[in-house]
Amino acid sequence: MNNSIKISVVVPCYNQAIFLDDCIKSLIHQTYTNWECILVNDGSTDNTEEIALNWQKKDNRIKYVKKINGGLSSARNTGIQNVTGDFVQFLDCDDYLYHEKFEKSVKEISNQTNTVVITNFQLFDSATQTVLPPHCILKKEYFSQKEILLKWDNTFSIPIHCAIFSKDIVEKYKFNEELKAKEDWFFWLQAYENAPETHFIEEYLLAYRMNSASMTHNLFFMLENRIKAIDKLEQVILDKDLLREFFKQDLLATMNENLQLMERIQLLGYKRTMKYKINKVLKILGMKKK
Repeated sequence: MNNSIKISVVVPCYNQAIFLDDCIKSLIHQTYTNWECILVNDGSTDNTEEIALNWQKKDNRIKYVKKINGGLSSARNTGIQNVTGDFVQFLDCDDYLYHEKFEKSVKEISNQTNTVVITNFQLFDSATQTVLPPHCILKKEYFSQKEILLKWDNTFSIPIHCAIFSKDIVEKYKFNEELKAKEDWFFWLQAYENAPETHFIEEYLLAYRMNSASMTHNLFFMLENRIKAIDKLEQVILDKDLLREFFKQDLLATMNENLQLMERIQLLGYKRTMKYKINKVLKILGMKKK
């Protein structure tokens, strides 16, 4: 194993101080020790700063950066600007790594440019304090721009914390700060634009925390940002045939959802005029006053 490879861990923090100790401890306990951690306080109003500064005093591998609130992507990009390592690990402060993640990831590395090492993950339920199986099982055949574009959310999604990325990838692409959700999907699409050398470790080496207060539970918010991300796909997907395939697939999925909605409306048993039915639909969709 090459102990000269340095891993930079970017941890964006926003009002989740309650989880920060567990997150940092998962780094302190790594069996591979050549790492640095950049804690980015994104304008937190809780005691994030106090906890971060205490850890900085205890371990000189930990750096602390404070900024005004700009969102998750902005905080990650600030972290990227401060990394000095060869590979970058993104880690939200409510998640944590298993102790051998870095050691096992570094063993896979043969090139230090255009390289990604991905591991499997588990879910952690905060409410019950239990570890659960992941929402999808990752497979190596998923790691291409085509698969990430066409099968994201339908077949799989990859938590950003599963990977370590060579520094050149994150410095080239960064995170789109206009997106307040779906930024991970967009980043993965960018990262696989040039088909990076990918190493996959099937073992579970991190925990992704399930939190009922998470933004991922706001469906309208997620849909709104998915539309924004789709609007930017031409910047990332250079294969126009692939882009057309995606839009065709997305259109068919939308039509199917609309048909299911109409079937539910028909089950309500409306037998009156077409105008009456249309008005009922508009009311159900919240587009017409009752």
